[in-house]
Amino acid sequence: MSKITTLQLLDPLKVFVEYDTQYEIYVAQCLQTGHLVTADDADMAKEMITELLEDEVSLAVKNNDISSLLANPAPLELRIRWELAARTNKLDERKIKIHGEVAQELRLLMGQAEVETEIKIATGRTAARAA
Repeated sequence: MSKITTLQLLDPLKVFVEYDTQYEIYVAQCLQTGHLVTADDADMAKEMITELLEDEVSLAVKNNDISSLLANPAPLELRIRWELAARTNKLDERKIKIHGEVAQELRLLMGQAEVETEIKIATGRTAARAA
């Protein structure tokens, strides 16, 4: 199995945020990586998943092993819900900076001072709409 060494599969990262009525908590999950966080409010869930993805993507790039980052994506059902939410709600778009030794090589190739990727966050059911 060959390693994926491009950021193409990570730009943009897609995140779905939804209120879980059973546990009464917000859940944010990245579709490509499967990374998941929970928080008491939607804004905190978005902040936490953004920080987590910046760290995890930077580590994968540093180790030149993006394929391991993509080994456990979110279920297909979540991808469908992201697409539906993206069509009906405004996306929350954020940028994350990629850090690490490999990123320096990418900077030279891309002609940019910093390497970034985008996160597009779609919000599904919220606490107000879940009631």
